[in-house]
Amino acid sequence: MTTVTPAGTPLRAWQREAFDAWVAADRSAVVEAVTGSGKTTLGIAAAADAVARGLDVLIVVPGIELLDQWHRSIRRVLPDIPVGRRGGGYADSFDGKRILVSTVQSAISRSAPRPVAPTLLVADEVHRYGALTFSRLLTDDFTERIGLTATFERSDDGVERHLMPYFRTVINGCDYERGHADGILAPVRVMLVAVPFDEFEAAEYQEYDELARKLRGDLTEKFGCAGEPFGEFMRDVQLLSGGESAEGSTWAARKYLYAFSKRRSLLAECRGKLEALRGLGTVLKETGQALTFSETKDSSRAAAEVLLEEGVLAAPFTSDLKRADRARLLTEFKNGTVTTLVAPKVLDEGVDVPEADVGIILASSKSRRQMIQRMGRVIRPKSDGRPASFLVMFAENSSEDPRNGAHGTFLEQLTGIASEVVTVGPGDAPALLREWMQAAPQGPDTLLPLAEPPRPSESRVDSPTAEEVVAIAQRLVDDDAPEDVVTGSEHAEIGRVLLEVGERGTVDDFDTVLACLSILEPRQVSVLVMRFGLGGERPKRQAEVGARLGVSSSQVSRIERTAIEYLGDTVAGELLSDVMVRMEAV
Repeated sequence: MTTVTPAGTPLRAWQREAFDAWVAADRSAVVEAVTGSGKTTLGIAAAADAVARGLDVLIVVPGIELLDQWHRSIRRVLPDIPVGRRGGGYADSFDGKRILVSTVQSAISRSAPRPVAPTLLVADEVHRYGALTFSRLLTDDFTERIGLTATFERSDDGVERHLMPYFRTVINGCDYERGHADGILAPVRVMLVAVPFDEFEAAEYQEYDELARKLRGDLTEKFGCAGEPFGEFMRDVQLLSGGESAEGSTWAARKYLYAFSKRRSLLAECRGKLEALRGLGTVLKETGQALTFSETKDSSRAAAEVLLEEGVLAAPFTSDLKRADRARLLTEFKNGTVTTLVAPKVLDEGVDVPEADVGIILASSKSRRQMIQRMGRVIRPKSDGRPASFLVMFAENSSEDPRNGAHGTFLEQLTGIASEVVTVGPGDAPALLREWMQAAPQGPDTLLPLAEPPRPSESRVDSPTAEEVVAIAQRLVDDDAPEDVVTGSEHAEIGRVLLEVGERGTVDDFDTVLACLSILEPRQVSVLVMRFGLGGERPKRQAEVGARLGVSSSQVSRIERTAIEYLGDTVAGELLSDVMVRMEAV
């Protein structure tokens, strides 16, 4: 159930509670809510409320992707409010704009426009602004302020030093348990995959692990480096490593960084993990979308190559890709052209990642924030209600091993909502993942609800009857249709056109439809032709189409939805509507 803010923005229950708590805190607080639960909507509600009360609004984001995402969302939700952008080639100001979305780099620059009237600051990914440079954003120019984050923590003391004195209050908005109970987050299964080092990796890891532990003790006890938090310790070590100390502190710092790096590389590039991933490839190429998280760009590329060798449509998603290439990969992932993205930290924050069915952690992180961000990419609700599957690979007897305390707080939250938590070896992981994916409830095949089994003949005479076509078309425009059916007036109309043309269209009608489909990608055309009976055969269920193309039903659903929505947003949609008008006039 949703409620509404005074400005009219619909909110979920937790968002309404957080909004009210923020108002009660004199509109100055940080709201912590896990990835996928709707922090952006809450921020827009706060912005709408501020504008309604006569305030201007500055929304600050850490990167260009989020700049565009926020701008699109505000334009969609608040179309009548003037909104501008600053950063990424845009240079808008508050002149003529009530809401300004800015990257943090632009917001702290000397040329940044300063508020001249009461202004609300919305700080997205607010934990980022605890860094010394970015903390320049936190000024008294803003009479009201709201911070948004999945995990309000840092590895240094930036939260205590900069963020808490400024925002003053932390509001617990939505954790895993609340999101699961409210149906905001998908149910989840967790598989911990214990991967052994080979004998050479084990010996090398032990050598560098012992050296790193010894040097860390020396650096804290002998040379004054901070013991905790770890980020403060690393900052001190970095400073020492650039010096020329005659007392040995510089040597110890450099040696520690070398041992730390080698240990990290061994965990990231463990050969056993790649072989375990190879074993999962046979399952991943049969199921839905997957996100695989690595630690380095090199390990991302290696993992993608392993999956490609197993027939999985995989691609590395790394920071050295151009922005246009990253956008293209996300689009291909959304429509099913690419089914697995392998990424280091670039997907952790600030990127709007489409829905995924499976999450695989190849290199675990000590950062609770990073693990929660990664989890949030996978446990967003699925259109057919199926659970998410989350696999955490770890090198046995290493710092990644949960038996050694790895991911303690994160795993406690995650296992608290998981319907199943198991620890297996790499040999058992593929069969278990296949079992999970096959047992997951699939959305109903929505296009052709035949009352009898499909007939063996595939000829045109086996097309559905006129009554069946009417029933099918009605399901496409029914408000209660399942979520994997394309709904909405213009998109439902396109589905109805394709069905009618497939059943009783003339040669001219077919020519028009095929011309419209020519703007789509080949796989999208194949799906629509089979789903709507445009190739002389009867319309097919999603499972049948998936079997023909070698993809899952959920991938067919995504491809179909993306194709029809694209047609609806182009001139092709108008041409198809003209076809329906002509057919109805006959």
